[in-house]
Amino acid sequence: MYAKCGALKRARGLLEELPCRDGVSWNSLITGYAQFGHNEEVLNCYQQMQCEGLCADKVTFISILKACGNLNAVCHGERIHDEILRQDLLRHDSVLGSALVDMYVKCGDLAKAEQVLNELPVRNAVSWSSLIVGYTQYGLCEQAWHCYERMQAEGLSPDAVTYTSILKACSSMGAVIKGEHIHNEVRKQGWLGNDIILGTALVDMYIKCGALAKAQALLEELPHLDVVLWNTLITGYVQQGEIEHAFNCFEQMQKGGFCPDAVTLSAVLSGCSHLGRVEDAYKHFIEMITQYGIKPDLEHYTCMVDLLGRAGHLDKAVRVIQEMPSSDCSILCALLSACRTWKDINVGRWAFQQAVEIDRNDGAAYILMADIYAAVGLQEEAATVEAMRRENLAWK
Repeated sequence: MYAKCGALKRARGLLEELPCRDGVSWNSLITGYAQFGHNEEVLNCYQQMQCEGLCADKVTFISILKACGNLNAVCHGERIHDEILRQDLLRHDSVLGSALVDMYVKCGDLAKAEQVLNELPVRNAVSWSSLIVGYTQYGLCEQAWHCYERMQAEGLSPDAVTYTSILKACSSMGAVIKGEHIHNEVRKQGWLGNDIILGTALVDMYIKCGALAKAQALLEELPHLDVVLWNTLITGYVQQGEIEHAFNCFEQMQKGGFCPDAVTLSAVLSGCSHLGRVEDAYKHFIEMITQYGIKPDLEHYTCMVDLLGRAGHLDKAVRVIQEMPSSDCSILCALLSACRTWKDINVGRWAFQQAVEIDRNDGAAYILMADIYAAVGLQEEAATVEAMRRENLAWK
C-alpha cells in the first residue's frame, strides 16, 4: 500500500521491521521504486533480496530491467537476462521479452536487442516498437525500416509510437515514397483523427522530404490542429526558402485562433531575415513581447542582429545586443561578420572587445576582427589581433 502511494521510505522502513520478509514484499517495494524512477534503489533492493535467498517474479524482473535501461547499466541487465533464461521465463511471456529488448535498446546495444528479439519464442508489437525506436534514435534508419517490414510480415499492427518513429526514419532518409506508404497505413487505421503527435510527424516527414504542398494539404485535412503542427509547417517553409508561404501560414494560424509561441516567432524572424524585411522583423519582435507576452531568447536576438547587420543597420544591431539580458560570442560574431561586410571598424572593435571579455579563447572573434582590419588595409592591426589569438590559445 505504501509503495503504491509513493511513500517509499515508509514502505522500506516497514519492510525492514518485518520479522519475516518474503519475495512478495520485496517485489512490491521494487515495483514501487521503479514506478517512481528510483532506479538505484531498485537494484539495491534486488541485491538485498538475493542475499536473503529470495527470488524475483516476472513483474519484478520487468521493473529491474527498466531500471537497468534508465541507468545504462547493461552489465546488470545482462545478469538479469541470464537469470531469466535460467528460470525459463520467456517461453510464454512476451511482456518480459519486450522489457529485455527495451533494456538493451536504452543501453545502446542494438545488435544485442535485435538478437534477443529474434530469439524470443513470442514476439509482440511492443518489442518490435522498442527496436524500431532505438534504431531511429541512433540514426540507423534503414535498419528501422527493415524491422518495420518484418513486424508487418508477422501480422503485428504498429501503434502510434511506432508509426511516429518510422516516420522520423523516413524523414532522415528523405524516403517520401516510404513515408506515403506509412501515411496510407495510418489513414486506413483511423489514427489521424485521434493522434495529433502522429499528424505532426507526418507533416514533418513531408517537409523534410521536400514535399511542402503535401505537408500543407495534410495539415488542412487534420481535424485537430495545435501550435506545434503550425510551427512544423511554418519552420519547414522557412528552411526550404519558401518564405512567403511561411508568412501565409503564420496568418492562417492566427486566423484559426492559435497564439504564436517562441518557436513560431523564431521562424518568422528568420524568414524576415532571409528577405531583408527589417521593418516587418521589428514589428514582430515588438509584438512578441507586447502582444504575445513572449520573452525573447538568444535565437530571437540573433535573428534580429543578423538581419540588421546584413541590412547595414549596425548601430541598431548594437542597441539590440545592449538590450539583451546577457549576450554570448555567437551573437557578437554575427555582428562582427556584418562589420566585415560593411567594413565598419568602430562597431567591429566594440563587438570584438565584448566577445573577448566573454570568452578570450573563442578564435572566431579574433579571425573576424583581423579580417575587418585587413579589409580596410590595416595589416598591422590585423597582425596584432592574430598575435593576440595565438597568445590566448584561441583555436576553437
